[in-house]
Amino acid sequence: MGNASPRRLHRHVVTAINVAKTSFGHTAVATQVHIALWTALCIFIDDFEIDTGAVAAFAERFHAGQSQLHPLLDVFAGTLRDMPKFFHPYGAASIVSNTIQYVVCTLFDKEAENMEVHPAARDYPVYKRSRNGIGEAYSYCIFDKVHFPNVSTHIQVVPDLLSFYKEALVGEKNNFIHDRARVTGKDIEASLMDTMEDVVDLVNRARQILQGEGEKQAWESFIVGYVAFHFVSPRYKLEELFNDAE
Repeated sequence: MGNASPRRLHRHVVTAINVAKTSFGHTAVATQVHIALWTALCIFIDDFEIDTGAVAAFAERFHAGQSQLHPLLDVFAGTLRDMPKFFHPYGAASIVSNTIQYVVCTLFDKEAENMEVHPAARDYPVYKRSRNGIGEAYSYCIFDKVHFPNVSTHIQVVPDLLSFYKEALVGEKNNFIHDRARVTGKDIEASLMDTMEDVVDLVNRARQILQGEGEKQAWESFIVGYVAFHFVSPRYKLEELFNDAE
């Protein structure tokens, strides 16, 4: 595991297993295991559990077929190469592409965390959010090789709603809600409410788009499970929010 702390890694693995079970419990067990492993490694990178120099070299070495500079990144590369075993070619390729963008943009966000978003850069928050998260990849994970509807972006903004409390709690202001508030000139609460309305609209639109009964059930299972995951996971601290309200 290189220089990564086993105790911290265990915590991330538990989080990844929870998201696989709650959000993708409708898929085959083997698919859930693969999603959990891939998710855990994404979290390791997001929390900078792996040397940043090794992470910075990941994309180039992955595309060149070279060994990575950290053993966990070799495992990570393997999970990406195995995506076609579980998902259709377009879905698997999109998961890989989104994951690579996520790795690169996670590093960029760290370097640019003090960068102020200009009010005229109205499209930047959505542009950044589409690249520094794995929402698009998760949308393809909903439907394995049995299903493949076009819902590629409907999940991207949901994590911002559910993880906003965690990010605000630790003083992080480099997130979609804050970026959106800056470019729209609204306060944080108004920006959050606007985002909530967008999510409701997107979820309902997906329900209209999906035609097959099996696809609709998979979508509903994912939405319910994904929301439940954020409430039960200590990583997002939403339980504290409800405890404070009592």
